[in-house]
Amino acid sequence: MGGDDGAPRIGFKRVYPAADFDGFEPALEAFLAEALRAGADLPTRGAIAFAGPIDAQAGRLVNRSSWAVDREMLRRLGIDARLVNDFHALAEGVAQAAPHDYEVLQQGTQVPGGTVALVGAGTGLGVASLAWDGRRYRPVPSEAGHMSFAPHSETELALLRHLAALHGRVSAEFLRTPGAPAADPAQISRNAVVDPGSIEGKVLDLFIRCYGGFAGDIALAFLSRGGVYIGGGIAAKLAGRFRQGDFMAAFLDKGRHRALVGAMPVRLVTNESLGLVGAARIALAPD
Repeated sequence: MGGDDGAPRIGFKRVYPAADFDGFEPALEAFLAEALRAGADLPTRGAIAFAGPIDAQAGRLVNRSSWAVDREMLRRLGIDARLVNDFHALAEGVAQAAPHDYEVLQQGTQVPGGTVALVGAGTGLGVASLAWDGRRYRPVPSEAGHMSFAPHSETELALLRHLAALHGRVSAEFLRTPGAPAADPAQISRNAVVDPGSIEGKVLDLFIRCYGGFAGDIALAFLSRGGVYIGGGIAAKLAGRFRQGDFMAAFLDKGRHRALVGAMPVRLVTNESLGLVGAARIALAPD
């Protein structure tokens, strides 16, 4: 909701595991009921940011297909909402980001009006950009996280071959093997940080290199002279690991264009509410 100065502020916030609900509607109903019990003002307008392609009326989560949202369902709950891609919302937040919202991985030289790229790994791999229209930055959503995976080493090539044998096409947003037991990402990360030589540590090393290489590819795709922002919950929670250098080494490994990406500011988003703030800005924007 808006504060006294018109800027968004967080009035009531809850995080729910998606696995606890069969779909988006029961999750939203649980949130509204809890907000009502807490005495919070219930929304009459809003913005729903979804990890998947969205049109003006409806959308569905790519990695949880039972979760769908449509404006008619929201109207039944008394909410007039705009539907946007989750990285569209994050881009709106990044457009207003302050230095306390991120850490600098590469200082670079920001070109005024230059295109800004956003890349973020979480439950999936999100990508968006910010394009300058002569007056302000405007978000441009995408599904670039589903571009084909491009290996940069023998280990990554072996990974590509393994995944291709299982799935056929392999996107940058590759997931665990179907039928394999679900691993606890938080526990894997903790083990990796405590024991870098463990299998969890080697997995994290591989992930960081793949992530850095992909982020560098996106920087080239958008010619991101306005900067590159690394978002998503993983980067924020593992900021210390991202500072160790191998992420940026993979980012910069672009052959003749090493100097080009080396001049781009690279910032790691540490404010995990930036996407929420961006969604609030979208909800509060005039029609």
